[in-house]
Amino acid sequence: MEQLDVSASVLSKHVTVLMDAGYIEQRKAVRDTRQRVWLKLTREGHEACRTHLDALRAIVGSWRDE
Repeated sequence: MEQLDVSASVLSKHVTVLMDAGYIEQRKAVRDTRQRVWLKLTREGHEACRTHLDALRAIVGSWRDE
């Protein structure tokens, strides 16, 4: 939440969408009386991220060539 500067509810909604798409896995545990959540990209998530970054690089590359 802090790194993204979003509220817990906004982050939760995005995490749910990414989990439903199969892009991330979530693990929860209680530590020091506080709930902790760990997120991990799945293989499909890594591939989707790589594909998205490649598309962005292509857009930026074509823009620089103009």
